[in-house]
Amino acid sequence: MPDRDLRKWMAQLEAEGDLKRVRAKVDWDDEISQIIRKVYVKEGPALLFENIKGHEKTWSKKLFTNGLGTRARVNVMLGLPRDTSPLETVKTIRERMKKPLKTVKVKTGPVKENIIKGKDVDLFQIPVPKWHPLDNGRYINTFNATVTRDPDTGQNNAGVYRGTILSKNKIGVLLMPMKDWGITYTKYKEMGKPMPVAFVYGYDPTLIVVAGSPVIGPEYELAGALRQEPVELVKCETSDIEVPAAAEIVVEGFMSPDPSTYEIEGPFGEGSGYYGEARKRPVVEITCITHRNDPIYRGSLVGTKEGITEIRSSVSTMMSVVLWNILEAAEIPGIIDVASGPITAVKIHKTYQGQPRQIAAAMWGSKFAGHPFNIIIVVEEDVDIRNPNALFGAMHSRVNFNRDLVIYPLYMGSPIDVSLPYDARAELEYGAAIASKLLIDATIDWEMHPPRAEWGNQRFPPNCHYSRPETEKLVEKRWREYDL
Repeated sequence: MPDRDLRKWMAQLEAEGDLKRVRAKVDWDDEISQIIRKVYVKEGPALLFENIKGHEKTWSKKLFTNGLGTRARVNVMLGLPRDTSPLETVKTIRERMKKPLKTVKVKTGPVKENIIKGKDVDLFQIPVPKWHPLDNGRYINTFNATVTRDPDTGQNNAGVYRGTILSKNKIGVLLMPMKDWGITYTKYKEMGKPMPVAFVYGYDPTLIVVAGSPVIGPEYELAGALRQEPVELVKCETSDIEVPAAAEIVVEGFMSPDPSTYEIEGPFGEGSGYYGEARKRPVVEITCITHRNDPIYRGSLVGTKEGITEIRSSVSTMMSVVLWNILEAAEIPGIIDVASGPITAVKIHKTYQGQPRQIAAAMWGSKFAGHPFNIIIVVEEDVDIRNPNALFGAMHSRVNFNRDLVIYPLYMGSPIDVSLPYDARAELEYGAAIASKLLIDATIDWEMHPPRAEWGNQRFPPNCHYSRPETEKLVEKRWREYDL
């Protein structure tokens, strides 16, 4: 996958019949979102909107979305067969992430073809949709990398955080102090200096997959590992932050440390399906925009009724990798599979009684704790963790409510978790939301279920899932006779 950027990624999808160009004129205000919703539900193609109302003459005219909207496209991103199983996808990512690729520094690149500064900066030139009817504006930061630079180490950090256009040169953002860029922001506040920020829109899809997950290590180098080609970086115009040289659009700016400069950000329709509330939050004042000729804006819709989004299909896979790596680093044995989601499931070969509790403690002692994934279920190897019925079956047959539901009073969570009271979601006041977590231990309890001789020295009765082998062969042989 040499030197792949957004355009080469789109060309690959189009060549495989997995990208649709929408040439009909569409309205950025809600119409685009409804089109995307219908495509999501059908697991439809990636979309390139080429004729957006009000953007016939702006320097950016096109919107690309849903590029990672199916697991098949996530596999294609990795150069794997489309039908690669989720477990094999996770294993592939884990292996590649063990070998980060050093970035390559270049003097210039396509993103420098146009440079806009000062009074000419105008964010409304970018065809940003209004994703949900009650959003407080056009949310430009939905599927981009937000890049900051640690003032002590000089290390670039890339994350995915929401942000809305407040005016032609201001973006209001949701910033949690416990996140990586929040930690960097705190350092700048202590120095009394504004924090430089760069927003990257449109690049190789591996960057967003890495940036949207709480990975351990430099995101650019890990993105290089996934794409199996180093990321070429170029320095910003107004700061020392480095960004992909082949990005479509880079927006540079500074975030003031002064709370008096904060403005209302929110509401915004979040992945939970509910609107996140409005609060006074930090603002990035834009100093420069660089972009390719005829740049393509990259965005994404979240908060669908069905819960189907490209964020979920792509980043959830990476979250599974991150969590598995956390458990491996904690030297917890017996991990067979991990599936991240609203309920995160872990499949293990159980070797000691406290193993599920140790798993939950390791996960919630990591960066994962700040994400809105509050429930972990641990099961044994006979359960398919990607089958909800199998998980419910394990809960029904193996969970003793008095012993196996463990509440962790962690007091750390996400401000977009609507299950929490409004005041508990004040991220700037507490650094994160105040939340507890739940472990469901759906493994067989060794104390409550000792081995029994009549069950072949097993802890549970034999299951009744199968016929006799000879009956299975008979039915297989006569299947056509049954006319089913």
